[in-house]
Amino acid sequence: MQTNVIETGKWERDLEVEIPAERVAKELSAAIRTYQKRLEMPGFRKGKVPLTLIEKRYGDGIRAGVIEDLLPRLLQEAMQEAGLNPAGTPRITKLDHEPGEGLKFTASIDVWPEVELDNYEGLEISRVAHEITDEEIDEQLTELRGRQATEKSVERALEKGDVLIADLQRLEDGVAVVGDRYEERYFHIGNAEAPSPEFEEALIGITAGEERTIDFTYRDDLPNEELAGKQEHFMVTAREIRERELPELDDEFAKDVGEQFESLDQLKDHIRGQMTQRWEFMGRQQMRGELMDGLLNNHEIEIPEGLLTNYLESIRQEREEQANQQGQDHGHDHDHDHDHGHEAEFTDEERQSGERRLKSYLVMEALRAKITVEVTEEEFDAYLERRSGEMGLKAEDLKRSPRVGDLRRDLEEDKIFEQLESTAKITEKKV
Repeated sequence: MQTNVIETGKWERDLEVEIPAERVAKELSAAIRTYQKRLEMPGFRKGKVPLTLIEKRYGDGIRAGVIEDLLPRLLQEAMQEAGLNPAGTPRITKLDHEPGEGLKFTASIDVWPEVELDNYEGLEISRVAHEITDEEIDEQLTELRGRQATEKSVERALEKGDVLIADLQRLEDGVAVVGDRYEERYFHIGNAEAPSPEFEEALIGITAGEERTIDFTYRDDLPNEELAGKQEHFMVTAREIRERELPELDDEFAKDVGEQFESLDQLKDHIRGQMTQRWEFMGRQQMRGELMDGLLNNHEIEIPEGLLTNYLESIRQEREEQANQQGQDHGHDHDHDHDHGHEAEFTDEERQSGERRLKSYLVMEALRAKITVEVTEEEFDAYLERRSGEMGLKAEDLKRSPRVGDLRRDLEEDKIFEQLESTAKITEKKV
């Protein structure tokens, strides 16, 4: 095999490859013999058709199949021999082969940009600090009490904090819309996360058996964009009103929350500890975001257009596959997938986000080359134990999963960031 690399751009290469005729002939001969074993032809027993006859009648088709099968392997070998690290999928731009001769082809390859880090210590960053208040603990306790509340049916008008069981019928111009009827729906009146406070407010005072026609608007910040800010018109029929009774806030309540708690004070300490951990985690994430911002600002990194496009395409494909698995299409217009070039398919926001992710990846790889970290098996086992708890899995299962390599890299990155933090100039920001 002979290879020749031509630099066609800063991070683009053409790889010219020449394969000797002997290797092509060997692959072709093996393919013909395999074909011979299963070939049936009048006048010959199965597997006994002469090779010369097979070559004469089917040689062109077999040869095309051999080349198609051989190209990916040859390309991989050639890239390794030439020392090329492809970013994305190489493209065969030229192919030349005649019977009895060698094989020549050219591949266009985007290579990963090289990043030379020369300013990664002593970065100025801030660290978020937050002191957990008693009021925050009380809010968490109120939420826990709400989860353990009991309900009893009452014969009175609906009040804030009650539960309403009701049937709903959507109306258009005062007429019921067929197929838009919902029975025995559950509403906790006064819920801060209600899709429409107007809807709940209009129901206050309703009694069991009563019907009300309600006009309301959904909140603008709903995740469902089709409903956000939309005006609706419904007929509501109240079936039942329930009063919620919260448990007493005492040691018995704490024991009901979890058998590990013997007193209310223990539960409060546990809540404080969890909230402290969450704030510490957010603080670390915020610091690391600022560290990466500093590194990106200190180094000029160019992302090739082909690399960015391939990356964005892979993300879009993953999303579409997930949507298809869920039986959704998220409003994607498949009929116009090919109406425009790649650049027109992605928004400025998508391109900026993709470019930052790729730059961050390159910086991280450069940091790995600069900063040596060691992960012991004891450290990795402890890390897996913690991550498995977060994922609801067993540490043993996680260690055997295909993700174990990625998890080890995650821990290595944690250690790299810790070293960067140890040299950084940190300003504490209380919130």
